[in-house]
Amino acid sequence: MQQRQNGKQLIMIGGILIVLVLGVGFFFSHQGGGSKQASAANTQPVVVAQQTIPQGTVFKQGQSLTDLFTVKQESSDLVPFGSYTSVSQLAALTNTAGCGPVKAAGCQGEVTTTQTIFQNSPVVTGMFSTLGQYRTGVDPAFAIPYGYVGIAVNFTEANSVIGSISAGDDVDLMASYADPMQKDPLRKSATQYALNDLRVISVNGPPATSSSSSSGPSIPGSGSSTSAGVNAQAGASGGTLVLLVRYQQALIIQHLKDDPNWIMSVALRSAKETDIQHFKTLTVIGRWFFNKQQNPFQGNPGY
Repeated sequence: MQQRQNGKQLIMIGGILIVLVLGVGFFFSHQGGGSKQASAANTQPVVVAQQTIPQGTVFKQGQSLTDLFTVKQESSDLVPFGSYTSVSQLAALTNTAGCGPVKAAGCQGEVTTTQTIFQNSPVVTGMFSTLGQYRTGVDPAFAIPYGYVGIAVNFTEANSVIGSISAGDDVDLMASYADPMQKDPLRKSATQYALNDLRVISVNGPPATSSSSSSGPSIPGSGSSTSAGVNAQAGASGGTLVLLVRYQQALIIQHLKDDPNWIMSVALRSAKETDIQHFKTLTVIGRWFFNKQQNPFQGNPGY
């Protein structure tokens, strides 16, 4: 009798142990699955470079980027802010209109890498620019000092002093306006100085620069000669002058260029001037030649 009771107790204890073992096993197996699911939930796709891509590399519209970039699953803690999540996002950057506002035939959208993208490194916004390749050498923009801009104006040979203008000279810009609504022929056209003391930085070509000159040309009215960085095409006849002007002066010149009722010409200033001379002029119209008016240039000029 006693043996039967002992056997029942052993069976009950064994059953309890089996239940405990199964419960513990189920608990740990459930925890393991949860950790895997949590691990999977803490990853996200990110575009990485398959090889090192140098700074200044250009990608054009329609170019395949799958050989250079791929998508990997990375831990969310390791993914930088602004990372691309698909290669198609990079391709979309090249869909912008090419060649700026010109949009001529054959122009393609393109982007340029602004830094070296190393192999297996995440690709983030800011690594590409739609502004074209960054300048790596001295170009005509380096001939323009801070606060100035360069603007080109095309003149006839006679209106540009028949080849007497060279880079580094100062000129005065004159403009004549032919009023299409004016019926009086003596008032139809009026001529006056539009801008004074403008520095010429090149003639019939872009400004030339030198790596040894970083300051650009001297500014108008300073009395100093031009630096070695400007284009000295002495004796070039007529054509296009690149003028060094302030921003508002550039707007004035552009308006004169755009309106067909204006005709422009330049007068060459003396190289012996040490500073800008302040003088007063009278607007010239047809009646000016027939009316007695005060002449602001009376007196002995000294030559």
